[in-house]
This record gives sequence, structure tokens and C-alpha cells, in this order.
Amino acid sequence: MTLYRAIRTLVLSSLASLLGACAIGTPFPKLAVSTGEAAEQPVVLVLTKVVVDQDRRAEFDRQNSRVIASMNQQPGLLGFGARRELFGPQGWTITIWADEASRAAFMRSGVHGEAILRSRQAIVAAEFKRLTLPRRDLPKDWDSVLQMLADPQGRRSYWE
Repeated sequence: MTLYRAIRTLVLSSLASLLGACAIGTPFPKLAVSTGEAAEQPVVLVLTKVVVDQDRRAEFDRQNSRVIASMNQQPGLLGFGARRELFGPQGWTITIWADEASRAAFMRSGVHGEAILRSRQAIVAAEFKRLTLPRRDLPKDWDSVLQMLADPQGRRSYWE
């Protein structure tokens, strides 16, 4: 019976570890391939990582869904994506803007302001990175986004 319990514990802890690493999200933003001058065009990239209180996650998810539903109507938005751990507290976003004015207008928009106000209690920690870079240097996948967020240069943390 002891061997059975040991194997069961090992299997359950391994499964929990695997499920904790599972993430779901919107499709990663794919911008048209740019060459020549267009590849050098500067864009504003915003990366976000949040840690959410699991007991308050429902309101955060509701507000996140409202913001995602509004994204295609945001002037100057070139692409966006959102991802979260299936069974964990972390979530990430990527937005790509034509310019700083478009990004700033979204941050001041009613849908974003209301989402922050209503979900603030659920946010345990938040990290942001905003970069202006050539289109050719945009991240190509979520692994690239996570690597960029892991680099502390230019990262701002809140709620910690």
C-alpha cells in the first residue's frame, strides 16, 4: 500500500505541475510582414503580466473579456493578444500600437478605465513593459513575449 500511495502522490503532483503550466489565449497577433522602410517603421509595444487573486478572478475575467471585445474598435491598434494560465493566477497581454498617442488614448478610454476600477481588487501584482521599436523587432510568439518581460530593463511593477 505504501508503494501505491507514493506512485499516486507522484502522479498527482506531476499532473498538477503540468496543468499549472497550461495556458490559453487569443491568437497571437500576426502583422503583415514588412520589408524595406516599412520594417523600420516604429511601433509601440506594450507587454503586461498580471497575477490575480484566484478568489476574485471572476470579476477580473469579466472585465478582461469586455476589454478584449472592444479592441478591434481601438484607433491605432495594430494587433493584440491575451493569454492566461488555465489553472494558475498569471495572465499576459500584448498590444501593438501605431503610435504613443493611440496607446495613451486607449489607456484613458472608458472601457479600460472601468475595467481597472472594477478588477483592481483582484490584481495581486502587475508588470508592464512599453517599448518603441521597429516593426521588424516585434516578438514572434508568446515565448518571445515572456523572455522580454523577464528582462528587468524597462519593466515597471505595481501592486507588489
